[in-house]
Amino acid sequence: MLAAQDWLAQQATSRPGAIALIEAGRTWNYAQLNEATAALCGRLAQHGVAPGHRVAALLPNCAEYVLLIHALARLGAVLVPLNVRLTSQELRWQLGQAHCDWLLCNKDTESQAAALQGNWHVLAFEQLNSPIENPFSWRECALDLSLVQGIVYTSGTTGRPKGAMLTHANHLWSALGSAFRLGVLPHDRWLLCLPLYHVGGLSIVLRSCLYGTAVVLEPRFDPDAVDEALRHQRATLFSLVSTMLHRLLDLWEQRGVPPTLRCALLGGSGAPQALLERARALGVPLAATYGLTEAASQVATMPPHGFRKKIGSAGKPLLWTSLEIVDDQGNPLPAGEIGEIVVDGPTVMSGYDGQPEATACALRNGKLFTGDVGYLDDDHDLWVVNRRTDLIVTGGENVYPAEVEAILLEHPLVAQVCVVGVPDEEWGQRVAAVVVPKTGAPLSAKALDAFCEGKLAGYKRPRSFHFVEALPTTNSDKVDRRTLIERFPS
Repeated sequence: MLAAQDWLAQQATSRPGAIALIEAGRTWNYAQLNEATAALCGRLAQHGVAPGHRVAALLPNCAEYVLLIHALARLGAVLVPLNVRLTSQELRWQLGQAHCDWLLCNKDTESQAAALQGNWHVLAFEQLNSPIENPFSWRECALDLSLVQGIVYTSGTTGRPKGAMLTHANHLWSALGSAFRLGVLPHDRWLLCLPLYHVGGLSIVLRSCLYGTAVVLEPRFDPDAVDEALRHQRATLFSLVSTMLHRLLDLWEQRGVPPTLRCALLGGSGAPQALLERARALGVPLAATYGLTEAASQVATMPPHGFRKKIGSAGKPLLWTSLEIVDDQGNPLPAGEIGEIVVDGPTVMSGYDGQPEATACALRNGKLFTGDVGYLDDDHDLWVVNRRTDLIVTGGENVYPAEVEAILLEHPLVAQVCVVGVPDEEWGQRVAAVVVPKTGAPLSAKALDAFCEGKLAGYKRPRSFHFVEALPTTNSDKVDRRTLIERFPS
């Protein structure tokens, strides 16, 4: 057993008055957060939640969710965060696949939970109001770092989602590596608008507790609300994806960048070069990052001072994490050559829950074969070319959507674009582009095709163009490529 002290209890002892959480006009310091967590532990235990139980959380972003994350760790139970935007069929499959013992909801999700029948107990937060028999016994509990903290499901863009088993140790090393790269200041406040069922949101709650800093929790991403929270709550750190950045830049070009913001951690799929240039010109302190669920969020990060010099790179791996680029046979490739990104280190998951074949494919000798495509430059900085799931193979030739998107975004009348592969009987896949024109722009497929001529090889040029007012997004505000493929199958 790899044991450690209770992170939250230690902060409550050493920094009791420091702000821990700000949400919906409410504020908790570390002493108050610890007391509320202890009370929740006692009530969950009285209802029957026990060590080793798997507790699914069907909850929106809220303070109770933060308490639940801490309480389940203290109880020795396993968190299974569920995406509230999934259908009942999808949720029922995940609950069964993870062999959940409990399904926890609140008034906002109670009707969803009621529609889910299975071998689990449904419990609403509103039911957790009984007196606690022995509240003092739940104020602190040694943490076994080797235990699974949560089973976090991947987005499942291809096939069924997979539940990555992340241990407390995975989160600990991720937090330490991030701290060494980005630094920690006593008055840091991390604005959190990513969903808490996403590893990016979950990791912020855990690392902020380890640092003894504050989380400013927003219910969702809304540009005006987030900008207001950044300014009013004096947030210093912020995690976002490129679609969020695109919307915020429209505001910040009018209002200026929030003055207390020292680092905006940009993750998700590769951001367009034009968007990054726009952010740099405005002085946004961006830290480009590459991460994934299977490695407890961050893997490599380029801090703001490096981003300004080498725009587009995800930087070097975090401390204690190593990266290599390999060919299809798993052989290491030299600098500059494109191949699969392989991650090694203490943040790598213990496997996919209940899916031994998928685990054996992803984990080989302890290393995580990500399926993502990139290269290392001569400075050993990572450049992510594309997520492998987005790769288009047409007539045996590989097409990286990001490359085609970058060319189309050079057109002065294109605001946003997403390039996808659609099925084709002859070629396997065909390149298609979904384009958001700038307001009132008279764009045509013929004009865009002519623009690509001479800039892209023939097999890379889109064979069809579709014009839309906005690109659909996933629950974490990434462009939803799967929806586009379904919407425009030809």
